[in-house]
Order: sequence, then structure tokens, then C-alpha cells
Amino acid sequence: MHPALRPLPPLLLLGTIWGATPAFVKHLAAAGWPPMLIATCAGACSALILFGVCRARGIAVPATPAHLLHYAVSGLFGLALANLVGFTALQYVPAGFFSLLVPLSPMLTVLGAALLGMEAMTRRRVIGTALGLAGVLLAMSPGAALPDPRVLPWAAFAALTPVCYAASNLLAVRLAPRGAPPLALATGTLAAGTLQAAIFASLAGQMRLPQIEGLPVSALQGAATALAFMIYFRSLAAHGGVVTSQTGYIVTLTGLTWGWALFGERPGWLTIPAAALVFAGLALVTLPGRKP
Repeated sequence: MHPALRPLPPLLLLGTIWGATPAFVKHLAAAGWPPMLIATCAGACSALILFGVCRARGIAVPATPAHLLHYAVSGLFGLALANLVGFTALQYVPAGFFSLLVPLSPMLTVLGAALLGMEAMTRRRVIGTALGLAGVLLAMSPGAALPDPRVLPWAAFAALTPVCYAASNLLAVRLAPRGAPPLALATGTLAAGTLQAAIFASLAGQMRLPQIEGLPVSALQGAATALAFMIYFRSLAAHGGVVTSQTGYIVTLTGLTWGWALFGERPGWLTIPAAALVFAGLALVTLPGRKP
């Protein structure tokens, strides 16, 4: 395979898995599973799988104070809070609309890094972020990916999900201990996030024995999440963050496809220009500019 095409297969698989997450959640919610129970079960399954992978590869998951702080903060924003917001909103908004929100995460990450002095703020990135936000606002309008205007408050609530992911990205970089294997950090983050999700579920009265008929789907979601984490960190190591962030395009497309195939969602014609604005914004924010 040509070197330029090597990142494509893992990104396609990663985008397909992440694009299916809203479908898993909506299926389990229809079966009577509350949002945070879904997050807790899937997180526990994926954490156990990654612990097994670490053990098989002889990779230790450090438990120093610095590592535990990293796990706790990354898990809080990247799993517990993000799932609390996203999985709750998915009971009301279409899976296809939710997938349009995913590319906001890398945009907000780059913008936040610029505001914190971690990245250079450029006019191109400001324009890209504005285009992405315009695309999401267009997706909320009548005739787009949000067919029922009565769920607009839940759509706005769902938009906090990429904010949580962006906060997790920024804080993880700031708090990441030096020399820690990425797979170990992912495993510790999943374990901490699952524990926090279980606490949220208990406080909300959502922690109970799940219905048996949903267990196979929950186990499949957990296995898919574990596989996605392994692909994600492997892609980061092999191809870098800029290339890996382009999976946001694929998540949007596959999310819309899963919503149509599994739930019969029929987005309006305005979904096309909305997705185009989101894609253009993502490209301006994440793709490198021309070198002088």
C-alpha cells in the first residue's frame, strides 16, 4: 500500500466503531437501560479487556499519584461526564444528529490549546471553528438533522459532549506522566471513568441489575470500545494526532449511516450543507497549513 494510504484502513475502522456508539446507546435505552448504566457496563467491559491486553503484553498500569490524577481527570471528562451528557441526550435526539457533533471535539481542542498557549492561534483556525459551529447550528434548524424542534433543548445539551472530550484532551496532555505507555494510560482512564460513571449512576438512581436481553449488545459495545481505544492509540503512535483527528469525518458519515440503517432516521436536505460546513471547519482547524 502507498505510504499516504496506510492510515486509511485503521481510521475507517475507528470511525465506523465510534459512529456506531449512538446506535448502541439508543438500542439499549429502548430496552429500558438508563443512560449511566449503559456507560458503566460498557466502560467496565472495555476496561477489563484492556487490562487483559496489558497483562498479555507485560505492560504495567502505574498507580503513582501523578498517574492516578491523570486517570481521574481524563476519565471524568472523557468518559463519565461526556457519557452523562451524551447518553442522556441520545434518548431524545437522532443518532445522526449526534454524529454531527463529534468533529467539534478536535476543533474545540485546538482552540482551547491556543487559548492556553499550547498551540498558535491563527486566523484559519478561528474561521474553521466558526464554520464548524455554524454547521452544528444549521443541523439544529428545521429541515436538517433535527426533525422535531421540541427537542432543541436536548440538542443544545448534547452539544456539551464534544466540550467534555476537548477538556479531556487538553487536561490529559497537561497531566500525562512522562514515559507512560499509551495503552496503560488508556486502561487506567477507562477504569477511573467507569468508577465515576458508576457513582453518577448510583446518585441518579440508575444503578441496578440490567435487563438480560440487553447484555449481548452491552458486551458488544464494550468490546468495540476497547478495540477503538487500541486502534486510536496505535494510530497516534504511528501517524500522529493530526492524521488521527481526521477520523471525525468518518464518524459523521458512519453515524448518519447507522442512524438511517438501524432506526430509519431520514435527515432533511439541510443536513448536507450542515455536514459540509462541519467538514470544512474540521479541515481548516486540524490540517497543517502550507510551509513558508
